[in-house]
Amino acid sequence: MSDGGLLQKAMEQQSSDTELVAEAVVVPPKGGPMFNNGLKIGLALGLVSVVSMWIFSSPAIQSDFAFAILIPILMGGASFWFIWNGIGRKHTEVISVVLILLLAAPFMAMSFSSSSLTITDSTLSSDATTITLTIRESGGLFGSTSGDADVSVSYAGDEVWTTSMPFDVNLKDGFGDYGQLVLSVSAFYSDNAADDAKYIVSIDVDGVSDTYILNSAHLERTVEQVKNEAVAAIGEGNDCDSGHDNCVIGVGLRTWMGLPRMSQPTDLDPRPAPLAHADFEMSAVLSKDGATAIEYPTVTVTNGEAIWDSDNGRYGSGSAEVGEFGSELILSGSVDDFVIGMPYIPRDDWQENDYGCYEFTVTLTQSPPWGDRTAHTASNYYELVEEGGDEDGSPDTHESWNEVSSC
Repeated sequence: MSDGGLLQKAMEQQSSDTELVAEAVVVPPKGGPMFNNGLKIGLALGLVSVVSMWIFSSPAIQSDFAFAILIPILMGGASFWFIWNGIGRKHTEVISVVLILLLAAPFMAMSFSSSSLTITDSTLSSDATTITLTIRESGGLFGSTSGDADVSVSYAGDEVWTTSMPFDVNLKDGFGDYGQLVLSVSAFYSDNAADDAKYIVSIDVDGVSDTYILNSAHLERTVEQVKNEAVAAIGEGNDCDSGHDNCVIGVGLRTWMGLPRMSQPTDLDPRPAPLAHADFEMSAVLSKDGATAIEYPTVTVTNGEAIWDSDNGRYGSGSAEVGEFGSELILSGSVDDFVIGMPYIPRDDWQENDYGCYEFTVTLTQSPPWGDRTAHTASNYYELVEEGGDEDGSPDTHESWNEVSSC
């Protein structure tokens, strides 16, 4: 083989290598030109995510929009991916730690410099006159919230009461630090709470605020419906005179008061729903042709406890509970009767007890703020008659007490 031949082959090999290197240099980066700006995009997203984290980590925003915190977290994840790719997928630990610290900085700063207040509970006093709010604090490592609390209550969307009162987070239990505010129900009560008419209390202490829906059961105080009934107590044999086999020996009186209920196929005339904390006065009269047969003592109900003058047992014990377990109030008499399920007032104690049509009327009134003194009245009518005779002149054998539509 000649030297020229070897030299020629060497020159051809060098030329081939040069062409390969040149060709490799001009090949564009894998993934396209976008990654040339990946680092810039990542840094921009990182800046936006950190700034937005300072905004969305605010207690005021977190109390209403807790899931908003996902926005800066997702942007932070995207920022990490762009930066990581932009620097050749190196320094993973350093990038992640720095980004986490930047995103966590707002929470760490606010834990030292600010706090949030949350109304966690409302408690009705034993006499139902006040509602105590339990307000818990979170954050604020260097002090507890204190100062004047601006308090307002809205009903059915309208503000009905506002005031300012001292507040301090000065109590502690197993759940943490808390303070209390006591609200007088009579100060803000407007009408019965309902699904479409709720009571909402708002508090603000030095720019830190919260709202809370008060328990509707605590704020149903206005009577809207009254019903009543007079049930005859029937005697037999020696209980009766004039040769009757059975007779009316007395009458038991009862009434229901509360909120209207919708009728059902099995109950077309439902009794009112109870009001456990209603305050009212009630009178009850049984009369015949305008003349009073029974005038029951005035009944005063306060927070579900009814009291009246028993007249030494003539009208029962003089007290009863109403509203907690039902809306019925029995107007007791002096004689127990297990058949009618209540104590009755003997017929001998009536001022009028002859045969005829009787009207039983109950009248209920409430003073402001529970009501406007408008009377709620319920009346039922009953005929006291003799029955059992025939056309041949046979005498009547018994008495009956029948409900009628009117007198």
